[in-house]
This record gives sequence, structure tokens and C-alpha cells, in this order.
Amino acid sequence: MYYGWKIVGATFVTWFISVGFLFYSYGTFFLALEKDFGESRFAISLGLACMNIAMGLLAPFLGRAVDQWSIRRIMLIGAACMTAGFLVASQVTALGQFILLMGTLLGVGASMMGQLPNLTLVSNWFIRRRGMALGIATMGVSMSGMVMPPVTMWLILNFGWRTTFVVFGCLSSIVVMPLVGLIVVNRPEEMGLHPDGASEEDASLLADSAEVGPLRDSAPISGGRKPSPEFSVATTIRDREFWTITITIALTFFAMSAVLTHMIPHAKDLGISELRAPFVLSACAGAGVFGKILFGYIADFLDARFALLLSMGFQFCGTFLLLIAESYPTLILVGTIFGLGMGGILPLWGALVGEYFGRQSFGRVMGLMGPCMLPIQVCGVPFAGLVHDLTGEYTIAYRTDLVLILLASVVLLTLRRPAASRGDVPVRAK
Repeated sequence: MYYGWKIVGATFVTWFISVGFLFYSYGTFFLALEKDFGESRFAISLGLACMNIAMGLLAPFLGRAVDQWSIRRIMLIGAACMTAGFLVASQVTALGQFILLMGTLLGVGASMMGQLPNLTLVSNWFIRRRGMALGIATMGVSMSGMVMPPVTMWLILNFGWRTTFVVFGCLSSIVVMPLVGLIVVNRPEEMGLHPDGASEEDASLLADSAEVGPLRDSAPISGGRKPSPEFSVATTIRDREFWTITITIALTFFAMSAVLTHMIPHAKDLGISELRAPFVLSACAGAGVFGKILFGYIADFLDARFALLLSMGFQFCGTFLLLIAESYPTLILVGTIFGLGMGGILPLWGALVGEYFGRQSFGRVMGLMGPCMLPIQVCGVPFAGLVHDLTGEYTIAYRTDLVLILLASVVLLTLRRPAASRGDVPVRAK
């Protein structure tokens, strides 16, 4: 078996923990923190906002680091930060202390063992099958969303949120550190391999065929091939495609994070019990598992731009139905539709960056997108919380999300097809 699939398996697990223990469990902790500290939903939303700020500010430095340093070491440091963050969080006595942890230890830890290192790892090991590989790896995100909300709620109701934080801290160390230490390798070339598991003969044939036609894969998968160009910071921030992808994903994240984080509190407002409400988010994440495979496949064999547009269409339909959903079965249906579209965002984002900027600059470009997305992305969760505090419902927030998804679709339509002279442009199946 090609070693790259072991890399995919490792990223699946680290994504499950880094996202599931924080982002997907946050809506469940939301209710416990609201009850114990008596704070508004806007105030509690600031914890996730601070985490996003920390991740956005760290992203440029982390992006350069994953291109040039050991990703294994970066992820191990991240696991140590998450472990310490959860253990300290179990002892907080005020909401402000928890928010501070979200913006420091927990945010930094999630960033160093989450999105940037995992996307870069998988993109380093795959080119032709990058969409599918990213789809499988990011299934860890959706699986965590399917499993963690009800599990977290059960732990909180039976043992309390403080003990739940201790459990999360221990698992972050016990599971992630051995897995990363034993499996993670930056690039296939470090093991004498080629991306996608290509043999020397296959790599040479692909190199020859890739020189013909408007599309070619310019990544260095054999010694004789021309490597994809490196994009400097100055070149990247002047690049039209960089800003088109950045704005599209930022607008999508604004809407997606708001809906996902407030989905459980919204269900509780409709009279759904605390034990049943998390399963709405689980249905959403479960559909995301299928969405990642579906849209990853489309990205490999058709067009990542079309796949992303379709993905946002499902999110739009789910958000629209959320405005009128009142019963528990309807909320489950809404979560399923929204989750199907949501599942495509991470793998398609990685696929687009790989196609337009290549393996050589993948981490750097992704890192630069972090702070550029921040002013838009970070506002989604607290905006929805503020709307609820002022109006007692989420209607205005969800309508705003619909407008932003439409705007993101319009921006995406301006993205031009990648040129043969830039990133890893895969040869499409005939």
C-alpha cells in the first residue's frame, strides 16, 4: 500500500481531535457555560472568535514552517499545547479565563495539529488523487462532528464540563503524540517515493504526457521534471486568484461557522431536549462525511470550482430551510442538507490552492490566506450570538448568511482556470 494513505489515516485522526474537541463540541459546552457563568451568547461566542483570531494571526508563520520545517514536530508541539490548554480549562473560574485559553493554548494547539499541517501533508503526498485524498482525510472533521456533540453532552451531563475537559486533554496527548511520531513524514521524496505512489516509469510517462495540452501537472514527481514555481509573499498577495479564493472561502466560513456553532442552542430554543439537540449537529456532520468523498471525487475528475459552487448551493438550501424548520425531524433534514454541502469546503479549498499554487508553496499560500480571511471569518459566530441576544432568535443572522453564500458564489465565478505555468494542475481523466 502506498505510504501516502497512511498519512491520510493519520491526518484523519488528528483532524478528528483538533476540530471535534473544540469546534464541534463548542456548541455543547455553550449550554453548560451559559448556565454556570450566566453570560450572554455573544460573550460565550467570543471564545471561538478568539480561537479563530489566534489561528489567523499564526497562519503566515505556520504556513512557512510547514513548507520548510518538520511537520511532525509542529504537530507534536500542537498536541502538547492542546493537552495543557484543556487541563487548565478544567480549572477556570470565570468565562474570561476560558476565552483567554481559547485565544492562546487551545487556539495555537488546534492550529499546529489541525488545518494547515494536515492540508499541507496530504497535498505533498498526492497530486492526481489530491481531491479524493483530501476528501478522505477531512472526513475526520465530519466524523468528529457526528460523534462528539452527543458524546460531549453525555460526558457533561454525567461528569460535568470540567471533567470533560480533563478527558479531552488526556486524549489529545495519548492518541496524537504516538500517532504523529510514528507515521508523519513531510514528503514522499524523503522516503524515495513519488506523489500518488507513481513508479519511476509511470512518473516519466506522466511527465512526458503532461507537456502536451493546456493542462499539465508541474509538480516535481520525478527528477527530470520541472518543479512548480515558488510564490513569494509579494507575488502571492498581488495574485488575483489568491484573493478570489480567499474571499470565497472567508465568506463561506462566516456563514458555516455561525450555523454550526449555534445549531444546538437554536434547537434548544425550539424546545428540543439537551439530549436530542446534539444529534442535529451529528446529522449535519454525518452528511459531511459523504460530502467530502463526493466533492473530492468531483474535484479530481471534473473541476474543483464547479464542485465548490455545488457545495455552497447545498449550504444555501440548508440555511434557508433552517429559517422555517420547527420540528425535530425537520431540523435533522436541514442538518443533513447543510452538512452535505459543508463537507466539501475543506478538501475543495485544499484542491484549489494546490492547483493554483503547487506543492512548493502550498503551506505558505494557505498561511497567508489565514490573516486575510480573518476580518470576515471571525465575525460569523459572535454576530449570530449578538443577533440572538438582541432579538431572541437567529432569523437576521441566517438571512445574512444566505446573502454571504450568494456573494461567495458570485466571487467564485470570477476564478479563472489555472494556467499550465503555475501550480499542480492535474491531468484530468478523459
